[in-house]
Amino acid sequence: MASIDETLREAIDQYVDADLITDELKEVTLKKVLEALDAKRIELLDIVLHLEKVMNDASNPTGRRHAIQFLAECLRDVAQLKMNFKHVETFASFFSSKLSDWQCVEGAVGGILALLRRQGALVRTLKKELPDGAEEPLALYLARSIFKEVHTPSHTQAVRKMVLDTAILLMEEWQSDLAMLGPQLGEGVAATIEEERDPRNLLVSFIVVKKAFQDFPPECITNEAVITLFETLSSYFPITFEPPKGDKIGITGEDLRQGLSQALCSSDRLASYVVPFLLDASKDIEADSDATVEQAMSTLQFCLEKYGPQTAQKFLKDIIATARDQVCRTKTTCGSEFCAAVTKALQIAMKDVPAGLHPHWLSKDVSPELKEIAEDASRGRMSLASDGARQLLLAMARAHRVMFECTWRPIMDAFLVPPKPESTESAFGVDALSFLVDLLLMRPKGSLSPKQLQPALAGSLASLLSIHPYREAGDDEMQSERPKMFCKAVELVGHLSLGVGDGNSKEAFMALRDALLGGGSNGDGGSHAAWAQTWYAELSVKPATDKCVASLVDVVCKLVASQPGRATEFAKSLQNVTLNASPWLPYVLPKLLAYTAMSLAKAKQAQPDQHEGAEDLSSKLLQRAATIFKQHGSGHFEVLGAFADALEAPGDCSWVSEQLAKALGLPDTIPELVEGLSTDLEGGSLPSVDTVLRRAEASRRFMRVLCRHLPEQQATAVQRRLLESVALSSYNVLANCTALLPGVLPQAAGHSWSFCRKTMPAVCRLASGADPDLVNSPGAEALALQALESLVESCPDDEVTALLQNFRETFGQLLRGQSSGSDRASRGAATCWASATAALLRRGSCSEQAGSFLEALLQALDEEAPVGPHVPAAFRVLAPVKVDPAKQARATLPPIALQQLSRTVLPSLVKRAKALGGAAWARRAALESAVALLAALSVEVACGDCSDEVRWCTLTGLKRLKESAPAANAEQGGIFAVQVLQLLVRAIQQKESWVEDELHSIVGPLCELCGAHCKPLVRLGCFQVLMALIQQAFGHLSPFKKEIQAGCKRGVEDRCREVRLLAVATLNTWHCIGAQT
Repeated sequence: MASIDETLREAIDQYVDADLITDELKEVTLKKVLEALDAKRIELLDIVLHLEKVMNDASNPTGRRHAIQFLAECLRDVAQLKMNFKHVETFASFFSSKLSDWQCVEGAVGGILALLRRQGALVRTLKKELPDGAEEPLALYLARSIFKEVHTPSHTQAVRKMVLDTAILLMEEWQSDLAMLGPQLGEGVAATIEEERDPRNLLVSFIVVKKAFQDFPPECITNEAVITLFETLSSYFPITFEPPKGDKIGITGEDLRQGLSQALCSSDRLASYVVPFLLDASKDIEADSDATVEQAMSTLQFCLEKYGPQTAQKFLKDIIATARDQVCRTKTTCGSEFCAAVTKALQIAMKDVPAGLHPHWLSKDVSPELKEIAEDASRGRMSLASDGARQLLLAMARAHRVMFECTWRPIMDAFLVPPKPESTESAFGVDALSFLVDLLLMRPKGSLSPKQLQPALAGSLASLLSIHPYREAGDDEMQSERPKMFCKAVELVGHLSLGVGDGNSKEAFMALRDALLGGGSNGDGGSHAAWAQTWYAELSVKPATDKCVASLVDVVCKLVASQPGRATEFAKSLQNVTLNASPWLPYVLPKLLAYTAMSLAKAKQAQPDQHEGAEDLSSKLLQRAATIFKQHGSGHFEVLGAFADALEAPGDCSWVSEQLAKALGLPDTIPELVEGLSTDLEGGSLPSVDTVLRRAEASRRFMRVLCRHLPEQQATAVQRRLLESVALSSYNVLANCTALLPGVLPQAAGHSWSFCRKTMPAVCRLASGADPDLVNSPGAEALALQALESLVESCPDDEVTALLQNFRETFGQLLRGQSSGSDRASRGAATCWASATAALLRRGSCSEQAGSFLEALLQALDEEAPVGPHVPAAFRVLAPVKVDPAKQARATLPPIALQQLSRTVLPSLVKRAKALGGAAWARRAALESAVALLAALSVEVACGDCSDEVRWCTLTGLKRLKESAPAANAEQGGIFAVQVLQLLVRAIQQKESWVEDELHSIVGPLCELCGAHCKPLVRLGCFQVLMALIQQAFGHLSPFKKEIQAGCKRGVEDRCREVRLLAVATLNTWHCIGAQT
């Protein structure tokens, strides 16, 4: 051993004698000593000898604590630690002897942890001699000493964390040794985690409990210890922890909830305590919010999954009873959570049940409750328990095939109302129709035989026949609900008719058929004749969009498509239908004819001997469908969608496709097929862009499906005729045919790229607005942009270079400012350029070309080219944001492409927007382009990787909007405002800290825009943002009270009703939150 020099002695003594060890003192002293240890100038034992006196000084508790802690830190941090077994044994004995000294616990546990981590191999070989002369493994001795001597809850967070880390290390690396502790292990773990509240330590505590149960024999944890551990774990429920603002630790409430769930489900020995506890917690009427119930039910599901089928079966009756009490007998808003728990419990309980077997415990534990729930559900409006009971029945039926069958019988017994004197059939109450439809939608395939479904079909048909279109005395309230009830009854009859099969659905189908098309008045309509005639008279004057008509058509098509017998009967009726019987027949009849023809053709293919003449009849039906479409189909593109639906049915549709194409006159009649797609020939006014895109999608789908089923030669002829029509046409014919291009690509590009290339000039002319005959047709431009993208995406790899060079020759001069053009031509060039760029990005293999196209857009800003002001419109085409999922929209870029743009193009745009030189319009265009790109990014990328850009663009955008609000009447200006507000809403939802820091730059512009902006949508968005701010940061908004109230006052007087309602809601939110705080 070497002696410690004077400098090190002074440093160590200063450390030990300090009243408070600062980080600076610790760093300086440890650095000196560790350098000496690494350089072999001193050894650890030298430090031990030097500190021996102070470590044993009973009158100096602070010195003892610092000395032990210093020694442990040296042992932990020294770079090279070469120790023999004697050193390890000596240090282990020394540190364990200090565990009983409260002042030395931190250093002692830290030293033991360092020994275990750094000298584990030696620790495994060593034994500790006990006072009675016996020996035990050193690791076991250390664990026993810690559990016995250290009262963990009385120490600081850091010490408790160290004890927990030591326990985990011992459990993982010395499992067999720790198992020798026996019951002391469970008692030690219970004492260690007791009263723990720090989130960092809780996560480790949960892991310790999980390991204790899963990795050690049951005798290590006595029943008393199980109860103690459960009581400790249950004291943390529910976990409502939320990380503080600016938290750097990274522990979330979800992390803690997941950890607690893992601990609670670590052994089925806990199940007897956990499941009743969670059920009781879900019934706690004093809970602060629904979060407790939601957490209880989610934890219950998680635990049951781990406990297994036997535990789920044991508690199934209690779970169902609790769910019934809460869902049926209280006004809980967590009904879906209880139902999900019931479904999960049943699924787990049925896991080991062989297919088709009904286990005995179902009849004992489930069936009685099931029968009572079904009776509650059948009472309808007469009982407050009805809605909840129906939710539970659906949850139970959803769980398993056997459960669906078990649920069906009591539902039928309870819901089928005995026949009235004037009726011979039992019926369902009309308020039960929606529930029964929902039930049948989840019926497993093959579940319930036709015999089991027939009573339900008879009851549903009786319910349908009880619904009449005319008003009855005292029936004002039901009049508005009658169409909805009729649609549900029709849907229910349809589902059951499909279930009972071709041989048992005739009567129901005849009722539906006669209500839709008339008939049955000659005595062949059965008991439904009068009812059908009444509904036929009512529906025959309805418009084509009527929901009752649509529901009948949908169900009839499904029945004839799957049941050849019904199709054969229906074909005869369809041949006699006259088109002038109702205004919707020109739309509906071709669809009915197509479905019927398809069913007959497939029946002939499957059973030729039993369906003689089916092909001829099918051909006649298709011919009539095509004739009706050609005579009345101008602008009625839902008929093409119906043809596509019929052709997409399973099976071989090639013969029907050939017959339909022949009947429609394809390929020669392609222009006539889409006549009027982008125009309104009847009213003379142009349809909206959404309408045009919806029509185009139906037409493309038909073309795509037809070409897929046609023989290759015929499909190629159709595709080439379309390409010729686009290349050689003009005016509206060009716009309408262009809509079909994406429907034949990329297949047509594979064998006819030379024809596809010839369409490019016409498509570019149309997309850029250069066609003078379509100068005011935004719908035609939208169709052309979609076609342009499809062409670029479908271009063969070896033709891409030539295609792009042609594209540059067409639009390059405008982008570089080398030629002048009209404002419309400049805008068209920008949007076409963006469409091509988007297509290149989707190809994936053309990133270099896409980069050059993007650079050209940015250079248009730098060079102040005529295209420059329209660069924001280009970025909105490049990265569209889909707001309404119900509307047709442009395809978005792949996430990886958007993320690439956020790292390359976005910084360049922001840099240009911040530039001091150059024209003001160029900076504004760069800002709008950056906002458009940010709005297209996912929330995670925008508020994570691009948070600085989001902050600057949002605040600057609000400032610009405030300055130009009175004049912002252009459509593009409204889009920019909406996208800025969208970015702000995202930041608020993600709880970005800068929102509260910049309230002075946010609230003022918002309150100004609430009343000044000309777009109602923008004013509406401003109030939505204000409401979110009030809910999240009310305490910081006091300085802006007058501005907020003035903005709300202007909103209350707004000319738009939706804005007025939201302004009132915002003002109420302000007052309500203010009253609560």
